[in-house]
Amino acid sequence: MLDRLIARMEVSRTYPLPIVSILTFWSGLIALTTVGKLTGAAPVTAGRLYVLAWLVIVGLELGRDVWVQRHRYASPRWLRAVEAAVGHEVTVHALAELIRQHQHDPDYVVTRSDLRFAVQQERVKRREAARRAEGFQLVEAPTIDAAQVARDEERRRRARERRAARQGRVLT
Repeated sequence: MLDRLIARMEVSRTYPLPIVSILTFWSGLIALTTVGKLTGAAPVTAGRLYVLAWLVIVGLELGRDVWVQRHRYASPRWLRAVEAAVGHEVTVHALAELIRQHQHDPDYVVTRSDLRFAVQQERVKRREAARRAEGFQLVEAPTIDAAQVARDEERRRRARERRAARQGRVLT
C-alpha cells in the first residue's frame, strides 16, 4: 500500500512541487493565530506541536528526495506500484513510448524520472482524447454504403470504356 501511495504521488502532475512549503507553514500559523483569537486561549502548545509536526514532515520529504536521487533507476517493485497506481494500460503505453524514444536500445535502463514523465504524457494524451470525444466535430465521418460504392465503380468503368472507345475512333 505504501509503495502504491508513493508511486501515485511520484507520477502525479504536481510531483515536482513539494508537499510542504513555506506557504503551507505560514497558512497553518495564521490558522493557529485565528483559532487562538477566536477561542481566547493562548495557542502556545498547539503552535509548538504544529511546528514540530511541520518539521517532521519536511524532514521526511527531504529524506524521500535524497532516497529518490540515490535510487534513480526504476526497480521491478516500483514498476508494479506504478502499474497498480495508474493502471496497466497507461503503464504499458508509457513503457512503449520510452522504447520508441530510445530506439529499442537494449542497454537503456528505465529511470524513475523517465517513466514518470512518460506516464504524465500518456495521461495528458488520454485526457485530451476524452475531451476531444466529447467535443463537437465539424465534419462527421461519412458512412460508407457498399451498394453506392459498387454503383459508382460501375459508372467509372463504363466512362473509362466510352473514353477509350472515343480515343480509338479519333486515332484511326
